[in-house]
Amino acid sequence: MNNQMRREKLYEILENADRPITGIELSKALDVTRQIIVGDVAILRSSGKPILSTARGYQLQGPAEERGCNRSLHCCSRTMDEDELEAELNAVVDNGGIIRGLTLSHEVYGIIHIDMNIYSRRDVRQYVDKLRASDAPLIVTLTHGAHTLKVETRVDEEMNAVQEGLQELGILA
Repeated sequence: MNNQMRREKLYEILENADRPITGIELSKALDVTRQIIVGDVAILRSSGKPILSTARGYQLQGPAEERGCNRSLHCCSRTMDEDELEAELNAVVDNGGIIRGLTLSHEVYGIIHIDMNIYSRRDVRQYVDKLRASDAPLIVTLTHGAHTLKVETRVDEEMNAVQEGLQELGILA
């Protein structure tokens, strides 16, 4: 395999990966040294390829829509209060998720969608503080706690972690 073919194969591996791939894994898959992988990644980046180096390995960067990491997660909690909502939202952002929105399906009101765009614990705190200050009831009480979160992550590994976090809270339906 020549250098160009190896770089194409390296990029193909990253395109098909559902998690970051370490330099050692790539070097074994392509039967070269890790240093060759480092050089190949540098050459691919200089040619415009969106490769990101993380502590867990290499991955492609870019919008999650292009990476296939958008999910609607069905959640339910009969006892939902501000504290539980805060824990739910933190479970998403702590695992690399962005909460794009929340959707409810109500028998009278129909589909209700709320844009959120919550990226961090700071965003969660501001959202919950605003709810508490307004004295408004939680909208999920309309559906007895049933709701759908529209979540986006960079890679499938983060989406799996988000789902595990929600499962641990007993919220994921």
